[in-house]
Order: sequence, then structure tokens, then C-alpha cells
Amino acid sequence: MEESTPSSLFGCRFLDTRGFADTARNITLTIALGGLQFVWSVEMGFGSPYLLSLGLQKSVISLVWLAGPLSGLITQPLVGFLSDNCTSRLGRRRPYIIGATVVIILCLTTVGWAREIAGGRQLVAIWLAVAAFYVLDFAINCVQASLRALIVDTLPTSRQNEGTAWASRMIGVGNVLGYLMGFLELPRLLPFLGTTHMQVLTTLASMVLSLCVLVTCYSIKEVPITGSPAHSAEGFKMFSSLISSLRSLPDVVKQIFQVQFFAWIGWFPFLFYSTTYVADIYIANHGGSENEAISDMATRAASLSMFVHAVASLVFSILLPVITYSAASSGLSPPSMHLQGSQDNSLSFVGRVGGFWRRVQKKIAVSLPTMWSMSQSVFAVSMILTLTASTTRSATVLMGACGLSWAVTMWVPFSMLGEIISGTHGPSANISHDSIAGSSSGENSYRQVASGDEDDGEIPLDAIEQNRNKNAHRNSSSTNDEGIGSRALETQEVAEPMSAGTVLGLHNVFAVVPQFITALASSLIFALFEHVKGSQPDAAGGQHATEIAIVFCIGGVSSAVAAYRAWKLSSY
Repeated sequence: MEESTPSSLFGCRFLDTRGFADTARNITLTIALGGLQFVWSVEMGFGSPYLLSLGLQKSVISLVWLAGPLSGLITQPLVGFLSDNCTSRLGRRRPYIIGATVVIILCLTTVGWAREIAGGRQLVAIWLAVAAFYVLDFAINCVQASLRALIVDTLPTSRQNEGTAWASRMIGVGNVLGYLMGFLELPRLLPFLGTTHMQVLTTLASMVLSLCVLVTCYSIKEVPITGSPAHSAEGFKMFSSLISSLRSLPDVVKQIFQVQFFAWIGWFPFLFYSTTYVADIYIANHGGSENEAISDMATRAASLSMFVHAVASLVFSILLPVITYSAASSGLSPPSMHLQGSQDNSLSFVGRVGGFWRRVQKKIAVSLPTMWSMSQSVFAVSMILTLTASTTRSATVLMGACGLSWAVTMWVPFSMLGEIISGTHGPSANISHDSIAGSSSGENSYRQVASGDEDDGEIPLDAIEQNRNKNAHRNSSSTNDEGIGSRALETQEVAEPMSAGTVLGLHNVFAVVPQFITALASSLIFALFEHVKGSQPDAAGGQHATEIAIVFCIGGVSSAVAAYRAWKLSSY
């Protein structure tokens, strides 16, 4: 259990050097995810209008954005597996982070200057931009997989929840900055970065990502693995190892994957159609889309709604972790000392405020799975209510409410997986990391940082002799326990050790596959309405709001299923 520290307010510990050090370390560890999210927001928010301006047909754009799910389905599991077994002198994750970041910068530059590179040839410019977007998505997923695994590698079990909460905050900051760019006249403000809005955006995104990745890679040092990798990275053997890893995962991990599967059936329609939904409502309330000025205002209204969503997500990512406890850091019930700090006997004003806040925390705190279930319930209700929204204001309110759910989605499942991968819950949390992390069978392998270890910025290595018979004996003895405790210890009872990169990569598969399902279902629904009503896509480039709301509603029902399954995880 992590040693108590002086009082804290909203997750920021004060009057404590170690508290400041921990916060600074969490920021440097997760800031690269914020830079990556900024890049992703630029792509998702401005990619389609840019491709249209190059002359690409609307019917083809949907094929371009298949790069997202395809890259997630392929890249994250493979990169996770390969980085788990990487023996580079830079460490396991940093080679992939640095290499993919360079590729992202090259792709962003190609996108921004596609016309200039093509020499004015329209078809060449279109193909350059499309190819760059495809490679960009694969590189983004490579960096994301490595950064998520780095959090699990670096932090002890008792601080996985804190680390992933900071990751959610950084993602929120990246989202806010990305959507904010839609309201600024960038070529006028920053003419030295480019002559068009897209050129300035891609240059800014490259600079922000480079700086954030530099901070993370410089601050978080990995010690190289010595010896041979645990698994072969050759062709069929690599895929067979991934399949074997999936089959051998403990039940609680599989249940988390199932929650994500149902949750992302709801999330993908939101991510792809929410701006079109708000724009269509605005157009319907202002005389139709034939008026170009109305269409421009509709686009701005949609951008505003997503900006509200991003701000709400950032705010909730700061507030919600403070009233949430995890099994690994706090046992199986809200502790009296370890939600965000410890008792402070000081009679100062700061001490009294800290004491009052701890008492409030103890009364309202909920577990990670409960928070996840509540957030999915909010999202389900919001998606179903889109059928009743008739004004831009009401639609924006629903988009903002989804910010709560998005903040939790970017935090809780990763926190739970991190805790399970890095150790067991409760009293036996500080087991050796490589007993479950699938490290090398040689003498040196990664170990989990103990809760009491001083944070010197490195991921240390321990010379540990692998003895699976001993581990098996220890694990089998734990199966005699009953109730929730035995379920928590279930994370050790796996046929094959778990690796952070591999497990998080497989987790991403269950978040990506629903996109294909949703894309097919929404296409059928849109085609059915066009056939029955004879409706056509409007000038804003989307379907009518009612048809999108029906797709949202189906996603909401699936999210309700996810909420129920997350609630069943309450004793994980």
C-alpha cells in the first residue's frame, strides 16, 4: 500500500514534496497522450472538409476513414506484442514511440502540403493525402499502444488508477485544444507556419506532438532487457502467441473486453455522426441547407457542441477520479486514508479544508466499475434522448453530457487492466511484475515498481530466476480462498503470463470491431430511409437528424448493456 501523504484537494497534493514529485511524474508520463490526442482531433475534425476541398467525392471519404478501425485492429495488438519482446537499448516502448512519431510528422506534412507536393495535379494531391491519412492512422495507433503500455510498465499497482486518470486528463486537454482550432483564423494569427488553415494546423500538430513525446521519452527512462525475448516475433508464431494470450486471459479481463465491445457500439456513431447531427438540427431550424450562409453557421454550431463536449470531458476527468477508489490501491471498500491523501492533524486552514474534503470523499466515493457503469448509463440515456432533441441547444447539452462518459471511458478500463496486469489486488498487490507480464525467460526482466520505491524516473530491472512451478504452487494455493478475494486473485491463475502491450492491444480489438458493425448497421438504416422517404444527403454532407438519432438510439441500447455488464464487475 502506498504510504499516506498530506492532504489533497481535487487530486493535487500540497505541502508535500513527494506529492508534487508524483504529480509531475504523472504529467510527464502521460503528456505524450495529450499531444497524440491533439493530432487525432485535427484529423477527425478537419480531415473530411480538407479532402472535399481537394476534390474527393463524399461517397469515397467513408472508405478513407476505414483506416482508423483497420489500423487499430492490426497495429495495436502487433505493436503491443513486438514491444513486449523488444530488446532495444532504448527500452521496450520508446523505440516504437519515437519511430512512429517521426512517421506521424511526415504524414502531417504530406497532408498539409499535398497540393504543393503534387505540383497542382489534383488527382496526385488526392492520392497523396489519402495515403498519408492511412499511414497516419497506423502510426497514431502505434504510438498510442506503446504509451498505454508504458504507463502499466512504469507505475506500481497502487498507482495505476492515478496514472490512467492523468492520461484521461491529458487526452481531455488535447481534445479541447484540437476543437478550439476550429474557431481561430490560424493563417492570420500564425502566417509563418503556412498559408492555409490545414498547413498551419498540421504544423502545429507536429510541433505539439514532438514536444510532448520529447518530454515523456526524456523523463521516463527504460532500462533495456537483456537476454532473448520470451516469444518469437516471426510470422505465424507471433499470431499464434496472440491467440494463445487471448485464450489464457483471466475471466475478469475477458469481462472488461465484453463491456468495451458493447460500449463502443454506442461510441462509434457518436464520434462519426455527432457533428452532422447537430448541424442538421441547426439547418432544419433555419430554413434548410440551400443557403450557404446557413450551412456555414450549422458547421460552427456543430463545432461548438463538440467543443462543449471536450471541455466537459476535461472537467470530469479532473473531478471524477477524486471520488473514485480502486481495489488495488484501496482494498475492496472506500478507505479512510487512501482516496487522495491521509489524515492531517494540522490546525491550519489548509489542514481543516483537507480534513473536510476527505470526509466528503469517504461518503460519496464509488468503485471503478461502479463509476464505469454510471457513466455508460448517462451515455445510454443521452443517446436515446437524441430522438427528442429539436433545438441546437438541447443537442449541445446532450453532447456535453456525453463528455462525462467519454472521460470515464478514457480512464477506468485502462486503470482496471493496468491493475490486473501489474499485480493482484489487496494485500498481495506487490508480486513480481514478470510473473504475470510475460517477460524474458532469461535472467533479466522487467519488474513492477514497488509501492514504496523512490521514483527516480527509470523502470528498473531485477535479476529474477524464472520458476513457474513455484508460481504455480503459489497460485494454486490462492484458489482455496472464497468470495471476492479469490476473484481478485484470479488474475494470477492464467496458463500464460500476461504482457502489458499484448493485453492492451487485444483490448483495443474489442473496441475496434464494433466500428465495422456500426458502419454496416448505419449504412443499412440510412439506405432504408432513403428508399422509403426518398430522402437524400443534405448539402452539409450528412443524413437527416432523425435517421442519425435512430442510429444513436441503437448505440444507446448497446451502451445500456455495457452499463449492466460493468455493474456486474463491481467486485472485480
